[in-house]
Amino acid sequence: MENNTDINIDDALEKCVSDGSRKSFFLFAGAGSGKTHSLVMLLKKINEKWGNKFSHERRHVAVITYTNAATEEIISRLGDNSLFCVSTIHSFVWEVIKPFQVDIKKYYIEFKEDEKREIQRKIERARNSTRQKYTNDLVKIETRISKAKIISKFIYNPDGNNYEHNALNHTDVIKIAAKMISEKQLLQQIIAQQYPFLLIDESQDTKKDLVNAFLKVEHNYGDIFTLGFFGDQKQRIYTDGEENIVDIIPNTWAKPIKRMNYRCDKRIIKLANKIGCCVDEYAEQTYRSDAGDGFVHLFLVQNIEQMDKAEIEASVKSLMNDITKDNGWNPKNGNVKMLVLEHMMAARRLGFADFLEQMRNVTKYSQILYQGLVNDMDVFTKRIFPLIKYMKDGNSQLALNLLKDYSPMLQKLPKQAAYEALTRCKRVTEELSKIDLTTQSIKDLLILVDENRLFKLPDVLVEALSISSDSTTEGVEDKSALSAWINVMDLPALQIQLFDDYISGRTIFDTHQGVKGLEFPRVQVIIDENESNSFLFNYDKLLGVRPLSETDSRNINEGKESTIDRTMRLFYVVCTRAIHSLAITMYTDEPERAKATAIAKEWFNENEITIIN
Repeated sequence: MENNTDINIDDALEKCVSDGSRKSFFLFAGAGSGKTHSLVMLLKKINEKWGNKFSHERRHVAVITYTNAATEEIISRLGDNSLFCVSTIHSFVWEVIKPFQVDIKKYYIEFKEDEKREIQRKIERARNSTRQKYTNDLVKIETRISKAKIISKFIYNPDGNNYEHNALNHTDVIKIAAKMISEKQLLQQIIAQQYPFLLIDESQDTKKDLVNAFLKVEHNYGDIFTLGFFGDQKQRIYTDGEENIVDIIPNTWAKPIKRMNYRCDKRIIKLANKIGCCVDEYAEQTYRSDAGDGFVHLFLVQNIEQMDKAEIEASVKSLMNDITKDNGWNPKNGNVKMLVLEHMMAARRLGFADFLEQMRNVTKYSQILYQGLVNDMDVFTKRIFPLIKYMKDGNSQLALNLLKDYSPMLQKLPKQAAYEALTRCKRVTEELSKIDLTTQSIKDLLILVDENRLFKLPDVLVEALSISSDSTTEGVEDKSALSAWINVMDLPALQIQLFDDYISGRTIFDTHQGVKGLEFPRVQVIIDENESNSFLFNYDKLLGVRPLSETDSRNINEGKESTIDRTMRLFYVVCTRAIHSLAITMYTDEPERAKATAIAKEWFNENEITIIN
């Protein structure tokens, strides 16, 4: 089999951006097909053909990605080029709408009025036990509307906390932008003129209202505006994406398809094709002529009341070590990516579940917690923990630089006072370096830092230190944040470090949803419906262990999206992260039934399934 099956695709894309043959397009690019490579190559062609002209006219090419990591990857491949505006969807649309503050206020208030009416309807239908909650929600939304009416300028930081009274949150920005672009033809014209090429990666997961808004721009200004979608319907895993994006693409668009999977070994591609063909007609992929054979194996673990899941998952690695003859599966020193369905499953395995249990319920952290953007934690992750590490490693110069930059003890001091402060810093940091984070409580660590003015603590931590766990938080503006910090004060400080390691990608764990676009030599997928409690996905239903609900059956009969559809696509995503070998570890009440389903679907054969009792 040749390795240049898709050699004509980049040529077809180049034609779409060439003067005289410009055309909007949708590139169908499945897992491992080199989608990012094609995107970058196309951008380089645009630069060759249009770079000088657009630079002279102060126009740009917009590239919308799904994550900050994807943005950085594309920028690193392109190099420093001001022609391209590469950003996440939130960053891009905010830059577009930011100048139109009057319209932002208008739409913001309209949306909040809609929310208010919905809450009022809920109050009318509510039982006595839930009416008070909705009444409280009504007071909050009315307060927001009142405040909004006197705001002169809204702000937004796509990478920040957005705590300020005039700050929009991420959801607000997307809703307002989609509405403004759809309804304001002037804004459509500005986008078309400022960004003659707009390319959207992972378009199947881009908010459907925004997809439709950009389609309007293309429809009205297609003579000067080219829209390019890069995506794969099989990998749509978020419910707010366009369900049938393939069906809404105009017939006049180019629709090239990349059919080769350059990433995975043969057996993994065969499994992915079987799963993918249940999702859409473009699923079938070919493999490289030099692709390895690869391994897939399904381990079905019988659920019992008490089980050591860490031990079971380690034993699966040992079995995969034997099956593949690849020591990378060795549970003691191997390198296996572990994929769990939700963050709490990783937290339990890594040892920070108590800390996460509190933080995930904090209202103002809800949209930024797993992005590592909670400023209240920076004093740990960017100050205390690095300082402890520098001291333990004997790197006193880095420790001193950190203190000079951030410690109040060393700020703007006369020479003699500076010497005394340095002496005191040395004593405190030496004490800090001897701390064992597995036993030192968060509270005691903060007291040491605060009393010695080593670093400035966020207000919420100062307040949490001054309030005991049985004290009231009445009158506190953000009760959820303060209550959470009060509740974690007696936990080992190590839990915060473990949490930071996890969200920063320094552990072997990640979520099924979080690894889209990534690849790993070896992957172990953990499926445990009893532990995950996900309402969007259900592998038990997918493998016939649990019957479909009435809603599932009705949605299937009516051609609507069901739990099965969502889970199938997610399963496709996780399986195609593996380059060489894949282990699926599923905890289930009925392993024999799951085995029969897996064989009937031709996903695994008899020799590729092991039941662990």
